Amino acid sequence: MERTPVWLLPAALAVLQLAAWPGLAYATGEHVTATSAATAVALTVTVAAALLWRRTAPIATTGVVVAAMTVADLGLPPDSLTVITVADLVMLYGIAVRRPQRTALATAAALVVWQAALVAGDDELGGDFPAALAVLVVVYTGVAALGRARHRWYADRADAATRLAEAEERRSRAADTERHRLARELHDVTAHHLTSIVVIASAAQRVGATRPELVAEARDFAARTGRETLTALQRLVALLQEPGVPAPGGGLTELADGFRRLGQRVTVEGTHPMGPAVAEAAYGIAREALTNTLRYAPGASVTVGLTGTPDGVRLTVADDGPAGATPDGSAARLGSGRGIAGMRERAAALGGTLEAGPRPGGGWQVDALLPADAAPVPGGVRRPGPDSVIDVAVLLLALGAPAAGLLVALEGDLPAGAASLAALALIGHALPLAWRRSRPWTVLAAVLVTGWVWPLLLAARLLTITHGWIAVTGAGAEVLAVHAVARYGRRPGLTWLAMPAVLGCVVSAVSLMLVLDPPEDTAAPAPATFLIMAIAGGIPLSFPVFGAWLAGFLTRRRRERVRAREDHAVAAATAWALAEAGAERARVAAGLREAVLRDTARVPEAADRGDLDAVVGAARTALDGMRGLLNDLRDAPAGGDQARAPQPTLAALPALVDRWRAGGRTVGLEITGTGRRLSTDLDVSAYRVVELLLAGDTGPVRVRVDLTGDPLRLAVIPMPEDAGGEVAAGLRARLAAVGGSLAADGDGNTEIRIPAPQDGPVPPQRAGEDEEVATSPRV
Repeated sequence: MERTPVWLLPAALAVLQLAAWPGLAYATGEHVTATSAATAVALTVTVAAALLWRRTAPIATTGVVVAAMTVADLGLPPDSLTVITVADLVMLYGIAVRRPQRTALATAAALVVWQAALVAGDDELGGDFPAALAVLVVVYTGVAALGRARHRWYADRADAATRLAEAEERRSRAADTERHRLARELHDVTAHHLTSIVVIASAAQRVGATRPELVAEARDFAARTGRETLTALQRLVALLQEPGVPAPGGGLTELADGFRRLGQRVTVEGTHPMGPAVAEAAYGIAREALTNTLRYAPGASVTVGLTGTPDGVRLTVADDGPAGATPDGSAARLGSGRGIAGMRERAAALGGTLEAGPRPGGGWQVDALLPADAAPVPGGVRRPGPDSVIDVAVLLLALGAPAAGLLVALEGDLPAGAASLAALALIGHALPLAWRRSRPWTVLAAVLVTGWVWPLLLAARLLTITHGWIAVTGAGAEVLAVHAVARYGRRPGLTWLAMPAVLGCVVSAVSLMLVLDPPEDTAAPAPATFLIMAIAGGIPLSFPVFGAWLAGFLTRRRRERVRAREDHAVAAATAWALAEAGAERARVAAGLREAVLRDTARVPEAADRGDLDAVVGAARTALDGMRGLLNDLRDAPAGGDQARAPQPTLAALPALVDRWRAGGRTVGLEITGTGRRLSTDLDVSAYRVVELLLAGDTGPVRVRVDLTGDPLRLAVIPMPEDAGGEVAAGLRARLAAVGGSLAADGDGNTEIRIPAPQDGPVPPQRAGEDEEVATSPRV
């Protein structure tokens, strides 16, 4: 949190103080007693040394500073320790940053009382005491507010770090979480059905000689259940091809769109603001419920409702399908109920509840009540925040110099009526600063326009040029308005226009005042007056104006960079988590196609032929493949142990590209021939080659993969620079293992060619099977 050494500020204050007094006093020949000089040095060193503990023991350090400054006020010449006296403000700011708000306010009040006592003792409660007390209140309150604003900045950074840690944690668990969720899905969808086919068909074989009617029933059951299982598997594979869970808060509409593309009629009704955790849980519950309706009530109309309740947020997913309304409870046989248990676990994890069951009029309904963790608390009295206090302090400081000038003018020859007009003009000039955060450009325009009131008063003979200097004291409003534009204005690249606007308006207004009411013996032509004011007034004014703009612009740019860096880190971690979960889904989809789908398709075909032996054999083979896939999913160690992690194939290439894009790199991907099946070693090697070439550089790149012929063709354009030869060595090793080579394509780009003999004929496919699942993943 702290970037500067703790000793730097105390050392700077001590050096400046000793150089100013007694150093400068000795240099100019001012009489300084040895006692005063020694006391000043001792107090300066004491305060500087105490400031070394300002971060670890701020309250005790403040006490030391107050005691030292009291001794200085009582025993040293007035205004001798002007530099080191800012130590109490330094301590107040630090306490406001590092301690609770109550401690900061109490410290500010104590310091105001202490300073007021010193002022009262010096002035003997003179007539200027109320004004001095007001200034003390404004200054100390403003410093405390600045410290609280900084405290909030640090708290925001801590929250951002927490969000990043949570995103990184989700990323580390993404593949494992998705793996176990998919295991539940696969078990519910197919394992029970395939086991039932094996059991019933085997029983029919044993008693077929004496009970031939059971053989026919077993064939019918195998044909019907096999088709249902195949359809469920095809839908599950299609779901696995859908994009992963979006970031929390992104939603139910996108989820419904995905299920509509699968043929489900889904309607989303209602919206309600939710925190990230609740939004994520609502999305997961809705996705699970919609998956169940797609599985058990295909083609049914489904309504997803989201409403706010006094207790939180209510999510309902209801369908009008017949599955949930069958009086014999046949719907229950289609799954083990783990999906409902998973939804209940999601709701319970947030302190919510979930109920699921058949609807009275037919169909099925899931009803979840989740807490509203982001709902604002209505009512109550809001205490002003640090920004509001700072704005008030800025406004009062902008009025301070003009008010002092007006008091001086009242002691002279300024009439009471003219003073009232001048006071109104000064207040109207500074008042727009109260909106400097929300409408900086409007505030700047208002300040510039109200600056022309003074020439109007001179033109109306309500004021004279002898009082024009009062208007100059209000120029601080212009400086603060320029800072506000640079700090908060839209289009940061154009905020510099505020500087010439202010300089032009101020110089023009003052020049016009001199032209309307020229001082005696100094009358000059209007062009000369403008030129003189541009040089004598514009140049000095340009320094504070430019300084205010630069301070605001640099502060804005730094804060925007910090926030952008934090947001990018969280977004990148989230994108990696989604990509890793998507890669796991793609891997499982490929496993289903290879190990289960084809054998499951043989079950109803064998049943239609009346071949129970082939039915049992195909069902056992599909069940073995399913069990192997389930064991691989369930037994994978948490934390992503690389020894047991699945080897990525070209199916995971879009996820690899997405991870690079999440880090800000421009990566294009073109895949041709995605329906082709490759041997495992070739598939893995091709992926590793692309992964190696992408890791060899970080610039924009385009990846091209052609799977249509023999050889397989891969290209990463442009090829990475390889000064150390590491990429070339790794590439040679990979290509040597599969007999690959490097060659130039027709455009002169280097491409990798890997021998890939065409596989045998692909088994006949059911309509809509691999047409869905073999489509290239989204890029």
